[in-house]
Amino acid sequence: MRSLIISCILFSTFLLTFPAGAQIGRRFPSEKKVVTDPLTGVQQTFLTSSQLGNSKIYDTQRQWTADGKWLVFRSRRVPGETLAVNEESGDIVQVTEGAYMGVQTLASKSMKLYFMRMNLRQVGQTKPGPVQIVEVDLDVLFADSEAGQLKAENEYQRVCGTIPAEVGAGGSMALDAGEDWVYYRIGKAEAERRIASGMKIDANIGPGNMEEGPSGIGKMNIKTGETGLVVILPFQVGTIQANPSVPGEIVFCRESGDRAPRRSWTVMSDGSGLRLQGAGHGAQGTGHGAQ
Repeated sequence: MRSLIISCILFSTFLLTFPAGAQIGRRFPSEKKVVTDPLTGVQQTFLTSSQLGNSKIYDTQRQWTADGKWLVFRSRRVPGETLAVNEESGDIVQVTEGAYMGVQTLASKSMKLYFMRMNLRQVGQTKPGPVQIVEVDLDVLFADSEAGQLKAENEYQRVCGTIPAEVGAGGSMALDAGEDWVYYRIGKAEAERRIASGMKIDANIGPGNMEEGPSGIGKMNIKTGETGLVVILPFQVGTIQANPSVPGEIVFCRESGDRAPRRSWTVMSDGSGLRLQGAGHGAQGTGHGAQ
């Protein structure tokens, strides 16, 4: 009887301490610490201190929300989801539900976060499914989270549209300066189907064997869900960015391994104006992100 009571107590403790479901808007205690450097006297602010694999959005993308108060990051606190930490209070809030893939991107004119997620696979499915682009209304989410009045995830997350599975969308993503289009990388198989006749495909040239084409860039209108093709390229596309000052201009890099030539390109969203922007080698080049 005594062992049964102990087991019940342990099980109850487990239920109380085990993390709740991965609900959007879930809050975590502040870990903010201000530490004075003993040598310089400079105060250093640490927004997270737990060893939970904290990592920022890829460095070619915006890191802060439009109001400048929240830093968006990833962590093992909620595997597969995205979080945000408030610079002033240190409060941490889960800002996605349903997992993400590739790169998240933040709007600069509104409190919106955009990310990709793959539709749930069906039983027996062996290939990737269609990919959704999802918009998160951070303004409403933060307010409801603070008030303790969270609603269902679809009150905060809106599916902008769905990219067919055969497109092979994934990896990099960028939000246009006009904040009405999102650009994304498309897969090799789709690029091969749509490649122009006579286009010579680039081979691998670096030790990483990452350059071989073809690949391309696609786009989606986040207001209507309309999708389209920007450009097909003879090499592998790396990181995609949008010029923050010029609507319709995309800047991207040719993917490469270490010590291989790294080249930055630009193209307009209608596929016009494709041109080489810069070139370099190794650490002296443009890296995986275009500059």
